[in-house]
Amino acid sequence: MKARKATRRALAAVTCGGALACGGGAGSEPPANAPDDTSPYHILVTNDDGIDSPGIQALATALRAVGEVTVVAPCGQQSGTSMSISIDQEFRVRATPAGSCVNATPASAVRLAVSELAPESGFDLVVSGINIGANVGEISHMSGTVGAAMMGAYLRMPAVAASRDGSPGGFEHAAGIVARFVAELRRRGAEIGTVYSLNFPVATAAETRGIAARPMGGSYFDIDYEEVAGEPGEGGDAVEGERRFNSVFVPPDPPPAGSDTEAYNDGLVTITPLRFDWTDRATVEALEGWDLDALLEDGGDGG
Repeated sequence: MKARKATRRALAAVTCGGALACGGGAGSEPPANAPDDTSPYHILVTNDDGIDSPGIQALATALRAVGEVTVVAPCGQQSGTSMSISIDQEFRVRATPAGSCVNATPASAVRLAVSELAPESGFDLVVSGINIGANVGEISHMSGTVGAAMMGAYLRMPAVAASRDGSPGGFEHAAGIVARFVAELRRRGAEIGTVYSLNFPVATAAETRGIAARPMGGSYFDIDYEEVAGEPGEGGDAVEGERRFNSVFVPPDPPPAGSDTEAYNDGLVTITPLRFDWTDRATVEALEGWDLDALLEDGGDGG
């Protein structure tokens, strides 16, 4: 794996009145371990909506003001693939006007780009998005957008995921905030192993109520299933004993107070730091209090 710069500094919170939302403000002084901003800063841009999505194109354009951008994304729609990887297949990389596309999941696209398509010094940051549809709360676990960023974290790079409400509208406002956030990460130094997940509830600056750092929690939609009656549609074959179901979206439970979902529903842009390490450390300590070696004993009940 190519050499990469790695600094360890977390960005805790931002507000709409600061540089990220409004494009101004001096901010605090950078720490002593902040990266040298005179050296090239290489950004890998990807997504899960595919190379032709307007979200990734707006994002790449905005980030070129911050660093040197390389776009490598799936050739087609890969929403909901989380951090799944493509295996046992030949990867084909194709040049397009928007960048390079690959016949793979978002996470595999990132892994291939880092291994084979990176500049000599490697990538300094992975940015995934801008997704068409928010990824706040528990939805993050299923998101290909977040999954691509998590692959960056797995490969020991700072990573950002950006998602916007799926209603009609442009992506330039969200892309501008992401670019200013990335510039701030570059100035301060980003935490390795963390994905900074940004979610935008609206498309324009005039509609934006503010920006808040919030923990993951709740969901802004839920998925249920309904059984399909009648014969299969065109191209389908009836199979004796088979039952068929469609996914349906249903109203979720109210989100927890103080969560990213609550803030998003209230019209705030949210920033949620997500850790690659899922370990529940309190439960590890609790399990150490068990007599775990007793599980190795055969009680004579078979098995």
